[in-house]
Amino acid sequence: ILIGQDTDAITTPDELGFGWAVSKKKPFFVGKRSIEMRARLGQTRKLVGLQFPAGARNIPGESCLVLRNGAPVGQITSVGYSPSLERHIALAYVHVDDQAEGSRVTVKCRDGELVEVPVVAHAFFDPTNARQEI
Repeated sequence: ILIGQDTDAITTPDELGFGWAVSKKKPFFVGKRSIEMRARLGQTRKLVGLQFPAGARNIPGESCLVLRNGAPVGQITSVGYSPSLERHIALAYVHVDDQAEGSRVTVKCRDGELVEVPVVAHAFFDPTNARQEI
């Protein structure tokens, strides 16, 4: 996750999937008031991973739209090629209704082509940390 590219001034740890890292029991910490205020408003977006088919030719860039039923529900923040997975992967903000792993979203590429891709965890490689136990 790149600060300033995958996050902005209003991004919360919960949107990134890092809500577990913030102790809600502490009487005070920097940002507590902002996090509590955003929690009262309700979460509307979530950072998710997207995985493109191996060998895909038309890969969207940063800021390309994520769509559901033709309507924008988010945007891509980062895209790159993973040599380990041998395919392109991306991070994107999507509406909380579209965050479930395995669900499919449509991405509008820069040339207007629509590509359907699955939502995956943003720990793209070894999400269970099994390699550490080798």
